[in-house]
Amino acid sequence: MDDLFELKSAGHVLELKQSSGVLMFVALKHSNRKVKRNIKSGRDELHLQKSKVDLSRLQLQNLLYEVSHLKKEIVRCQKFKSRDTYLELLSDKEYASKFPEEGSDKTNMSDHQTHLYRLECELRLRKELDNQYSALLTSKQELLQDNLKQTQKYLSFAPALRTLLESTKPLHDALQLSLDVEWKLSSIFKYLPRALYILFINLQALQRTRKEFASKVVGFESDQQMQELLLETENTLKERRHFTEKSNSCEALPDNTLDRVLKCHPLHIHLVIDSPDKTFELILIVRYWELLKCVTVRAQLNSTNNSNFQGDANLVEDLLGHLYPDDTGDHIPIPGIEYELQNLNLTAEQCLKYLVENGFGKPYCWLQSMCSIATVNKKQNFRHEFNLHKWIRKVFTRILKRWRSWLRLTQQIRGLTYKDVDLSASKENIYPDGLSCSLVQWTAISSEEFNIQNAGLIYNLTPSNGITYTSYRAVIVRGSAKMECFIRIPSNYPLDIPLWILSVHWNGRHTSMNNAAIKMMEFWTNSLQPSQLKKGNRLLYSQLFRTIYSFDIFLETEGAMQTVREYNKEKPYISAFTKRIRLRPYKYIMKGSTFTFKQ
Repeated sequence: MDDLFELKSAGHVLELKQSSGVLMFVALKHSNRKVKRNIKSGRDELHLQKSKVDLSRLQLQNLLYEVSHLKKEIVRCQKFKSRDTYLELLSDKEYASKFPEEGSDKTNMSDHQTHLYRLECELRLRKELDNQYSALLTSKQELLQDNLKQTQKYLSFAPALRTLLESTKPLHDALQLSLDVEWKLSSIFKYLPRALYILFINLQALQRTRKEFASKVVGFESDQQMQELLLETENTLKERRHFTEKSNSCEALPDNTLDRVLKCHPLHIHLVIDSPDKTFELILIVRYWELLKCVTVRAQLNSTNNSNFQGDANLVEDLLGHLYPDDTGDHIPIPGIEYELQNLNLTAEQCLKYLVENGFGKPYCWLQSMCSIATVNKKQNFRHEFNLHKWIRKVFTRILKRWRSWLRLTQQIRGLTYKDVDLSASKENIYPDGLSCSLVQWTAISSEEFNIQNAGLIYNLTPSNGITYTSYRAVIVRGSAKMECFIRIPSNYPLDIPLWILSVHWNGRHTSMNNAAIKMMEFWTNSLQPSQLKKGNRLLYSQLFRTIYSFDIFLETEGAMQTVREYNKEKPYISAFTKRIRLRPYKYIMKGSTFTFKQ
């Protein structure tokens, strides 16, 4: 092209040069076509290799899914238990005595066949016993009908016997015969002090509509009469004392003097509340103190079938101590009682300490209001309740709710501690098919251990307003990852719910202080309120399943970013992270007709 330009500029002939230049363009076009053909063949070869890689990757994912499925099947088979393990079978001695002829038939049987044969024999025995029970029940009904007929027959003699009893009543009084038992029993009520009498009458009225409790008066009529006699004698001796003894009275009173001065009324009230399954009784013992002009209550727990009550040892104290805010029973709420005690050289603190140490209970403000006694609380607010029936019903309902809440909580703790609960079949399990983690340990720990393990994670561990805490440690495992859960249950439960502190051990230790995902996981567990639960669901189990599935989501979303993937996606969620703070899909919601995890 340069030569053609120079020749053209000089005015020479260009035909020969132009022909050779055109031929060079033909060769250039041929080379261009060859290069494009080579590029196309290379792309086809690259696409073929990519297809092979994608196919291999898909086959690898299918194999990994099959391995995961087979592992789950292996775990399910290992956890399989026959339903006959929960049956109470006869002992070997009883079985041999009831089926002596069956021993010779089991010589050629395997252990499994022998067990099946024994189950069939015991099933036949139970059917026979059930038939006998039905026959006895029918006989019992016939006897009841016969007794009813005889009762109706004997009731026809009642008018004549009543007339005879009225006519012979002067003779009974002369001979001091206690034939009218009901009148004799109810006569003790008139010896109750005013406060206990008001409380007992209202409890009797409430008992007619509420069958969950029973109230009774404990004590003897003679004890009241003896105390009145001793009080009169003591007052007479006090009047004869000389004024010279006043100097000795200024000294601190010894313990025996406090025992002599501070005496409760010999009659007191027992309020018995049964648990829903009739295995435990909560007994509230209410006493009246003449000197203090107040009533005290002490809670006592009894078992009706000698079963152990697992849970907080201070359950009964916490049950009444946190019934109302700022009413823990640590002061005597009677107006002006301090000035009356000063005349006896006593203080309210001494009297309250004496009541607590000797097991007489505490003088709560709500209890004084039930007995129509005026009170002054710590904030110097005066109160005198007049609508007693409404107030007693309200207080009793609150006690009953707290009592049943603590029973349910202790049953949950017992089930987790001794592994008596099947987590996969629990109704609180929101996603039964995806339960990948397992609870391997649930133990009680001391407050010191809780503080040591969680130093720096939580700061306000000092009990406030008389609230104490019971601590537990739970360990949840999935593969090589382990999560430690530290649970702190307050004594005023269910006003305050259990607090969970989480610590994940997997590729290091992750806590709420160094990992935002763990902090959000703790918030999701601790934000559950009793009002959000479905009917019949239990709070502690619901918190546990929230923690377990949050742990699963954390491992599956965090594992996707690891070089060696240990945990694959098994939970249904749309996206692993959202927003700038990278929220994890811990929340389980319904999307259309299916359920999924969402942020």
